Amino acid sequence: MARGQKRSPGLSRVEAGRRSLTASEAAAIIGVSVATVRGWADQGRLPSHRTVGGHRRFDLDELRDWLDDHGAPAPRRFSLSGPRGEIPRCPQLARELNVRSEAIIQRVLHGYDPEVPSLTSVPTEAELRRATTRYVRVVTGALESGNTGAFAGRAEIAGFRGGLQGESGGGVLIEHTRLALAVLQEAEDAIRTGAVTEEHALPCLLAVVDAAQAAVARGFGRASHDAMSGL
Repeated sequence: MARGQKRSPGLSRVEAGRRSLTASEAAAIIGVSVATVRGWADQGRLPSHRTVGGHRRFDLDELRDWLDDHGAPAPRRFSLSGPRGEIPRCPQLARELNVRSEAIIQRVLHGYDPEVPSLTSVPTEAELRRATTRYVRVVTGALESGNTGAFAGRAEIAGFRGGLQGESGGGVLIEHTRLALAVLQEAEDAIRTGAVTEEHALPCLLAVVDAAQAAVARGFGRASHDAMSGL
């Protein structure tokens, strides 16, 4: 927290190892705007925490309890974690992909061509940077842990958030596809140049990407179903 910055009521440091959500992810689950979530957190009505860097985060378990206490449990069909799929751990590839985050961003940006129509609007560089940071975190977390579903909940939340936006929210599916392709290209380059030597690196990455893509689609579909059901 910056020097002189006051701590809001109910605000504490996020604990290592706890699953945390951004304000937009929490807003998607609760069903209110990001501004409302931030306002409630500032007022101490919604429990929140700060990262070491000072970013606001919402603990997943606390958010579930908060929803239950207010008589508004998260939709039953919305799971915050995917099935556990064990794979060989690939920490070397995970580190390399983290280092190559900028290259992944540039690959996605260069993939848009004004002469080639796109189904969705081209994201701004700032939007793409945020999306890439989240996606790489999901992929590398799974590679480091050896569990394809370790961070699938975050990918599912991204899909759920897109599904709440209706037809325009379909862009999240396209965005994650382009990110997956860029990550795979960087991984193949790292393997080809010898920066990554783990035996099962590429198959493991493909398994993680499969799980992440499935989670995004699952979240999107469940949000769309809830909207049609009036939930």
